[in-house]
This record gives sequence, C-alpha cells and structure tokens, in this order.
Amino acid sequence: MKKRHLLSLLALGISTACYGETYPAPIGPSQSDFGGVGLLQTPTARMAREGELSLNYRDNDQYRYYSASVQLFPWLETTLRYTDVRTRQYSSVEAFSGDQTYKDKAFDLKLRLWEESYWLPQVAVGARDIGGTGLFDAEYLVASKAWGPFDFTLGLGWGYLGTSGNVKNPLCSASDKYCYRDNSYKQAGSIDGSQMFHGPASLFGGVEYRRPGNRCA
Repeated sequence: MKKRHLLSLLALGISTACYGETYPAPIGPSQSDFGGVGLLQTPTARMAREGELSLNYRDNDQYRYYSASVQLFPWLETTLRYTDVRTRQYSSVEAFSGDQTYKDKAFDLKLRLWEESYWLPQVAVGARDIGGTGLFDAEYLVASKAWGPFDFTLGLGWGYLGTSGNVKNPLCSASDKYCYRDNSYKQAGSIDGSQMFHGPASLFGGVEYRRPGNRCA
C-alpha cells in the first residue's frame, strides 16, 4: 500500500513538472553593459515589461558600471548610470586626485517608434549620457526582428557608438554641419542637443538566441 502511494505521488510530481514546463515564465530580453535592454555594449529595439526595474553592475579593467533602468511605459525606457573610469584621474591636478579615479554620471532614454509585425522589425531611437560630461554620449536608431529562436538587431549609431565611422553619416546629405561633432567634455548637468546625430556614424548589430524550453510529451 505504501509503495502504491509513493508511485502515485511520483507520477503526480512528474505530471506537475511537465505542466509547468509547458507554460514557462516569459524570459525578458538581455541587459547591456551600460544598463537597459541590449547586447553587451550595443542597444537593441527591445523593451522590458512595463513597470520593470532592473539593477545592473558591470566590471572590467577600464570601467565599473552601476545602473538602474525603469520601463516607465511600454514604449519608453529610462536608465541612470554611474561609472567609475579606472583609466582616468578624478582631476587634472594629480595632487588633488590622489588615488581617486574619475566618476561619470549619465541619464539615457530609449523610445520605441513602432512594434514588430509579421514583416516589419521593431524600431527604436535612443540617446545616452544626456546631460552628462559627454564621455559616453551617443545616439542611435536600431531595429530588431525575431526569426524562430533568433533575435537579430541592426542599428546606426553616432557619438560613442559611431567612433569606428564605418559608414558615412546619412544626415550629411541634408547639411554639412552634421559631418562634424564636438567631442570636448561638457559641464555635467547641462543638456545640449546641438551635437546629437552629428559626426561619424557606424553600423552595429548582434544576434540573440533563446533556447526553446523542453516539453514533456
């Protein structure tokens, strides 16, 4: 009798596990090194779920990133970031800096222009380091399209994202002023949109693979 009860409980446990795996919890998109949805150091057009708060920490030999991102609306992502720049002193005066490294504070925005459809990709536009010193300031237009378990991203970036200059800035065709960008450091806390989408531009991209969940037959 005890053996029969044990087998019944085991069968019930396996059945419950299979049912739970058939309806897995949705996995959100990856977070970038800079905070916010993205792949490594590049953004994607994907958005987190509305109301989601994500806290991120990244550490390498050059930078230490602390960031917090909030998905205020389905179409708007906001990110606050604090960066410890290990390769630069806090001040140009060595005696004043001591062992203190440079710290950079930044605010990022990403706005979804339209959602993905059967034929069209999801498209977003964004800006990094708004109102900061300009150390990481960048603007971008990015598109993401899912195909099976793969999610492909292709974008065009300016500023920090456009440093390789592998393509001509398309806005130069409208005016020569877009061909040049002032990369000098700015006063933190002041918002200057006059340099947005200016200077060299670069294509960037990436692929994310999501392994389909195993299902019990």
